[in-house]
Order: sequence, then C-alpha cells, then structure tokens
Amino acid sequence: MRKRYSIHKDGDLLVETLDAAANPLDAEPLPPEERLPIEVILQCPDGETWQEQLLDLLEAAYGLEEEALENLRAPLLNPTPLKTES
Repeated sequence: MRKRYSIHKDGDLLVETLDAAANPLDAEPLPPEERLPIEVILQCPDGETWQEQLLDLLEAAYGLEEEALENLRAPLLNPTPLKTES
C-alpha cells in the first residue's frame, strides 16, 4: 500500500494511490499551488497485519507530536504574571 494524503486549499482531503516510484496512479487534477504545503505519504506491504501496524505507528507518532504541541502551548494557556515594582 502506498498512498499520499494532501489537503486542497479549500479544505478537502486528497488521497492518491502511488506506484513503487511514488508516482500517482490516478493523479488528482490539481496543480501544486492549489494544495496546502502539507502531505503525508504512507507505505507498507499489502495485508491487514501490516496496515494495523501502520496505524499503530501513526497513533504513536501523533501522540508524540500532540505532546510536543501541548508543551509549546502550555506557556500560552498559563502565562506567568509580570512582576511590577511597588
């Protein structure tokens, strides 16, 4: 299984199946400027077991990224009050 997921600038999710050289088999008829500069390419052997392991990997990666994002947001959500001289 080889798939590329990207997002059209209007918010639609684009899914393309890729060949072994990462070329789309049935390309979405959109120029690159119509897509957001974000894409995910997934690759794993065909079969239910491999796809389950791929989903486990994606969940783990998402958890790591979510944790890193929360660490960045924490100071914004709980700002330290400025000290003023009396």
